[in-house]
Amino acid sequence: SLSDESLGEAITSGALRDVLNLTQFGSVSQIRLALAILLAFCLAFERSAFWRWLGLGAAVGLIASIAWTGHAASTPHKLGYLHLGADVLHLTAAAAWIGGLVPLALLLGAGKHHQGRVGLELDVVERFSALGIASVATLILSGIINAWILVGSFHALVITGYGQLLMLKLAVFAAMLAFAAINRLSLMPRLALPSADTQQDALRGLSRNTLIEIGFGLFLFAVVGVLGTLHPAAHLVQ
Repeated sequence: SLSDESLGEAITSGALRDVLNLTQFGSVSQIRLALAILLAFCLAFERSAFWRWLGLGAAVGLIASIAWTGHAASTPHKLGYLHLGADVLHLTAAAAWIGGLVPLALLLGAGKHHQGRVGLELDVVERFSALGIASVATLILSGIINAWILVGSFHALVITGYGQLLMLKLAVFAAMLAFAAINRLSLMPRLALPSADTQQDALRGLSRNTLIEIGFGLFLFAVVGVLGTLHPAAHLVQ
């Protein structure tokens, strides 16, 4: 799209080569491709602890490197380092929380049809809950820093398209937190009760809420994708 050519024309004319070799986006894209290939190898040999840890590092690098293709990469001077750091934390925390919901939903869905494994489900839910709390705290802190840099003021938040879309993102995030709180404060304690019927009801509730959270998370990704194409509110309101 940068050269107003089709993919085939961009390849033959050398425009694609120029983008890959002469722009920061191209350089980061090449690094991300290498990390993706490394991650694929790690997943193929995941039975080894070495490959699992290497795969984790590759996955974190693949997610964190997105920061160098967005608004944070164009923030100047020392503020740019703060912005990049906050963006890396924001991306990693979001991936850990929303990405972890998928295997959790699969486990809970299987647990609804197999009684006698509630101890396993409870242990996994407790572990994920701890991860979720850490992720949410990181998201809030890094989100405040990003908003301070990209929005700058309440006035800019309200009157710009970027700010209004950011408020939509915050509303969806709050909805996800509400379902996570229900899981943590209401359904998890019921999963530890001795009654089998109560445990199954709690599993069904956890499974349903987790699927809803995944839906919200996918919508958030779409909103973030649009935000990345807009001029930050702070640039539009002086």
